[in-house]
Amino acid sequence: MTELAFHLERVSFAYNSGGVTFAALNSVDLKIRHGEFVAVTGPSGSGKSTLLNILGLLARPSAGALSVFGKIIVNLSEDELADTRNRDIGFIFQNFSLVSRLTVLENILLPSAFSAVSAAESEPVSGLLAERAEELLRRFGIHQLKDRLPNELSGGQKQRVAICRAVLLRPRILLADEPTGALDSASALQVMQMLEELHQEGSTVIIITHDPDVAGRAHRVVSIFDGCIKEDHRKMPEAARYDALPKTNTSSAKPAANDSAAALLHMLRQSIKLAKRSLAAHRIRSFLTGLGLFIGILSLIVIDGLGEIVENSFNKLFYTSSVRKAYIYYDADRAGFHGRQRASWRGLHAGTEFPRLAQMFSGKGKIRPFLRSGTCQIKSNSGSLRSRLAGVSDPDEFLEMDTPLTSGRWVTGSEFAAGSPVAVLGSDTVNQLFRANDERRRNPDFPVGERLTVDNCNTLVALTIIGVLDKRDTSFGNREANDIIYVPNNTLLARMGPTFYTWFSVLPDEGVDSRKLASEITSFLSLQSGGKLTFGSSIPADILQRVRGFLWIIQAIVGFIGALCLFVGGVGIMNMMLVTVAERTREIGLLKSLGARPFHIRSYVLTESVLLCFWAGCAAIAAGLAVNNLFSLGVSLFVPMLKDFRWITAPAGLTLGLLVSVGCGLGFGALPAGRAARLDPAECLRSE
Repeated sequence: MTELAFHLERVSFAYNSGGVTFAALNSVDLKIRHGEFVAVTGPSGSGKSTLLNILGLLARPSAGALSVFGKIIVNLSEDELADTRNRDIGFIFQNFSLVSRLTVLENILLPSAFSAVSAAESEPVSGLLAERAEELLRRFGIHQLKDRLPNELSGGQKQRVAICRAVLLRPRILLADEPTGALDSASALQVMQMLEELHQEGSTVIIITHDPDVAGRAHRVVSIFDGCIKEDHRKMPEAARYDALPKTNTSSAKPAANDSAAALLHMLRQSIKLAKRSLAAHRIRSFLTGLGLFIGILSLIVIDGLGEIVENSFNKLFYTSSVRKAYIYYDADRAGFHGRQRASWRGLHAGTEFPRLAQMFSGKGKIRPFLRSGTCQIKSNSGSLRSRLAGVSDPDEFLEMDTPLTSGRWVTGSEFAAGSPVAVLGSDTVNQLFRANDERRRNPDFPVGERLTVDNCNTLVALTIIGVLDKRDTSFGNREANDIIYVPNNTLLARMGPTFYTWFSVLPDEGVDSRKLASEITSFLSLQSGGKLTFGSSIPADILQRVRGFLWIIQAIVGFIGALCLFVGGVGIMNMMLVTVAERTREIGLLKSLGARPFHIRSYVLTESVLLCFWAGCAAIAAGLAVNNLFSLGVSLFVPMLKDFRWITAPAGLTLGLLVSVGCGLGFGALPAGRAARLDPAECLRSE
């Protein structure tokens, strides 16, 4: 007995439109055996297309039972229905339903994206199915058109492509909806001859038609009127069962685990191909939609890059050993009173009291005094200036300035100990002490070796210049740093008479907290005075940390603005994808008729969303790298202490940018993808 392809028992189908229920099929009983050639006829609105949708598993009956090759449809899940459509049923549509963005060959191979058969091949497009597609193209005389797009074909050629696509996976059933309705008579004749050939090869062919000539070619004609079968007429004895060529798409065939991975990879390739062509077809819309996301991701990358620039600048300019220091001073504003007089402090004697204090805390850090002369008249043999002399305690104090020499050398240890009359000039003093046209400037070591005379202040000394400092940054204090002449402490002490220190610095040893050490010293000095005097401390690191905190606040504000841009851009992408789903409703119905599961449809939409966001993210990364490094170049050109250009990569920002772009694609594409996956295939195919 010939196997039943379809068995319908009292099948009904009703749909709701505008609150009114319409019955498209009423208690239809129908058996179609495998190998038959059946034409379904009837006037418009009689239920022919509804019957075709139910036979093609695009719609579920409202009532009754339907089985396909013995499988009861009501028991099948959406995925199982999709697999059955892909494996057992081939659709041929009146309006061809070709994907305009794909070539002829790609359209024919489209069902392979959803096939477990193709998943078994590591390279489906270049494997057996591709060979089969080429064979079909040659068989139907359109091989020369395989690389053309559908809009370059005639109606007859399009229908042949649709037939090739329908039979690619050798389905046991062909469903044709008015396959000749949009064709001229010559093309219609060719299409019918092809369907007859396929029937002779063993396929069950079911045609929906208005054309009596087309119906006349069928072996069985089923007439429908008002949702009921009016007539069922066989022109010849029941068709013999056709033993088809060996197939891998039987109902029991299931892909192995490794085949599932191959199928996923193949589907991903197909998704990317469709997404790229869709975005390219709407370049301006895609560009404008991705612009908001581009700005948001760009802001994240620039924020991270600027943070890296600021961090590098802070480390270079300020986070030297000098910034680790604490500066101790007598706090006159908080001093107590003796009777009616505010308490005063003469300071620590340079020869006795200060050395004892330095020795007491030598195990925790190095204490050095601040020693300055009054404002002096300093003369060379070609110029003069009014400035001060600054005492330096030891060679390390020069190095802690973190300022290189432009010429000459540092003061040696022996010169410090002996109080030698030598000097290192601040960068701005040279042009004031020596004329611009001085012939001696031709000497590359100038003004090293020149002599200076100092008078009209609390010291009198003749100094020999041994070095010149590079320009120091004075943005955060010590405004006179480049106008001062530096000499050994002992040189000043030997010529200034009794000296008391009221201000000094503490450089903590490694591992010692500068705040804690400063508190210990100020407490000791206050106790030594009997609690009558108050001492304070200044810690540059605290000031810089506050500045850094302010910069972090600015970064957070800019980051918040960037997050808003990301949200606005993401909403724009979601809106565009909803529009895209609406525009491609019929295409989604086509893909489902070819065997696409809800997962496949969801993946197609998400892939397009992610791809758009990924491209926006890549563009933002490129722009962010350019902007960050332009900022870095500007800093190196206009900040004297940062002469060397530093390439800014901001890896955290780049990584975050890519993750955010992909995340936005997945997050904002989820709603359109879910809506597309839930669309009813029959309704999709009816849409215009």
